[in-house]
Amino acid sequence: MKRVNIFYGGRQYSLSDREIGELQAEIAAGIASAQPAWLEVNVGEGRYQPAHLLLTPGVDLVLVPIEGE
Repeated sequence: MKRVNIFYGGRQYSLSDREIGELQAEIAAGIASAQPAWLEVNVGEGRYQPAHLLLTPGVDLVLVPIEGE
């Protein structure tokens, strides 16, 4: 998989070289955790600029897999 676009709080973020199932499992574990969990992502699609998204129950989060060419 080339990239996963992530929509969180009305903004777009991305992750490269991640499998969608692996990412879904990481997010589910973070939400189920008793401790705050953060997902490190890239802001947009260009040069890596890290952002940390707080994973909580009820968070508006969408994953869109982008296949490689």
